[in-house]
Amino acid sequence: MTRFFTAILACALVTFSCKKGKDDSNTPEALLLRFLVRNFLSSGINSELPNNLAVAIPRSIRKPSGGTGRSARAINPRSKLAAQTKGIAEDTLELGFAGQAFLNYGTSLVSEILESYKLDLALISGAYDKAKASPGVCIPGGSEQVRITPEIEEEFFLGMERLGLTRDEAKDEVFRLQISGNLPFVGQSVPSPAMVYNNISSREYDVEIRYTVSETVGTAIACPTNNQFQKLIRFNTEKTRIFSSVSRSLSVFGVSLSVDASIKYITEAGKKDKAVLNIKQVTNGFGISEKSTTRFSFEECNRDTNANANNCVQLAFSNIYDDANDNKITTSVKGRTNDTGGYVLTEYIDNGNFYEYYLEETYDQNGDIDYFYVEYYESLDSGSTYEPAQIEQLGNLDLGKYGDLYDTNFDFEWDVFVQLVPAPAAVNAAGRIGNGTGFTEYDAFVVMPAGVNPNSFPDEFIGWGEFFNNVNSGGPVHYIDFYGDESQIAGAVIWRYSLDSNGNEVFVTRTNTINKL
Repeated sequence: MTRFFTAILACALVTFSCKKGKDDSNTPEALLLRFLVRNFLSSGINSELPNNLAVAIPRSIRKPSGGTGRSARAINPRSKLAAQTKGIAEDTLELGFAGQAFLNYGTSLVSEILESYKLDLALISGAYDKAKASPGVCIPGGSEQVRITPEIEEEFFLGMERLGLTRDEAKDEVFRLQISGNLPFVGQSVPSPAMVYNNISSREYDVEIRYTVSETVGTAIACPTNNQFQKLIRFNTEKTRIFSSVSRSLSVFGVSLSVDASIKYITEAGKKDKAVLNIKQVTNGFGISEKSTTRFSFEECNRDTNANANNCVQLAFSNIYDDANDNKITTSVKGRTNDTGGYVLTEYIDNGNFYEYYLEETYDQNGDIDYFYVEYYESLDSGSTYEPAQIEQLGNLDLGKYGDLYDTNFDFEWDVFVQLVPAPAAVNAAGRIGNGTGFTEYDAFVVMPAGVNPNSFPDEFIGWGEFFNNVNSGGPVHYIDFYGDESQIAGAVIWRYSLDSNGNEVFVTRTNTINKL
């Protein structure tokens, strides 16, 4: 987890310059070997626990987090790229300011959170029966010793492959984590975590396990005296709805960083598997207070996972950054991606500094961009009058190659689509999304089932959305991602989502309603 928080603290988007070697992970011999391993070895994870916590990530937007060929470059969101001497497209791309880079950033956050989840599940399994027999009672770390077997190490490999790595890359990543002390070797005995099991009566979940693992593999950890556990996992008995989260706080050189991250995973027969990443980050120190929220949704392109060719997923990445002056910078990326490449649309809005970017791009299986379009607007008089757009493209949009991924709407195909009624606009009365002091340019909200208060049950939202007042996009627009059941639409309630000055989540009901399109 150290690299996860380092990455967030740096606020860096990463680009990769390496070319992959030949991928032999899907040769008949490799497939046969994995088939035999999966069928003749037990997983080492208790059958009552979920085995996967998120949708598989395509390789084209996920590279190894370590190893050779990686180059990282911090992106300054305040850069006035249009002022450079080169063309706007070349300038923007040269600095790594692209939708593919934002998706790389989002998938690396997912990967950082889930990188150790296979180990967590194996260690939880060691004391699971004991914890289940005493619900509500914390079982101290080390009450059981879990011996790492080849079966458990195989789960490490499978987990890394599901996070977008080839078989060889997965082995390299596992070995790197083993020698760095973040994953144990085969034959090593590791203490079970401090954990507490609870049966819960949530509308979505039946079981909750709160747990804390030691920062050092092999070290037992006591039950927390304040009952504040580091990690949490909730799931229903069918394992069709799974929620995992991690909360951490750091203090470095007078700067404090608080991060809360969660992944909600939905997998049901006849429906597309879907995962939603939520991250809240607050940084304080030296008179500076900065806040950001990130949401990253990705769902499979096919309702049958086995028919979901090349790990195809539809993506929606959103980041809202509040700087020390309370200026909001919003980034929205939507697209469709698989192992062979992707097509994405990006909106980057900085209303505080009065400029906007609209990007369109395609990239290949290595994540290398081969088509890039930029539309840039800038205002010199407080946003009332924008300069003529700067427009430039590099390469050509090859619909023969990317036609299956190309789209302009990217509606998520869960049970239903929903919309605000009436749509958020300037004519809306106060009390609706997109209106009120501080919310006329950007607003965010969650959709809650009838009778569920997000201030008490913040993890039980059944959808979320955003409102943008983008000057050059034709006026206010909104987006909703809904993944509840159709029966929940009629009574669903819209709650505004925001962060206060201390970084605490604030939910306030709005009078908007939703309906089926």
